[in-house]
Amino acid sequence: MDVTDQPLYLVAVIKPRLDRVEDAERHLRALMAGTHLEPGCIYMELVVSDDDPDTWLMLEKFTSRADWEAHMLTPHVIDGNRNLADLLREPTELRFYTAK
Repeated sequence: MDVTDQPLYLVAVIKPRLDRVEDAERHLRALMAGTHLEPGCIYMELVVSDDDPDTWLMLEKFTSRADWEAHMLTPHVIDGNRNLADLLREPTELRFYTAK
């Protein structure tokens, strides 16, 4: 199977500004709500570790890389990323994975 046809797993490392945590979460929840409606989204969950509650992880799975790329062009993602820009301590780190 071609890697482009395989499901795409993504871990987004998100570091909200500590003085804007509630705003950052609100914007992320809105982005997630729109993403959950996309046909290529298998799941998208916001999680946090007890060891580092100031760093959040968005765990995502899309049916393919093409579906994720289409997701990145949707208005709710474009607007969500723009709205989040001032609410983060640093840019979101994206880590991509495929099944082994």
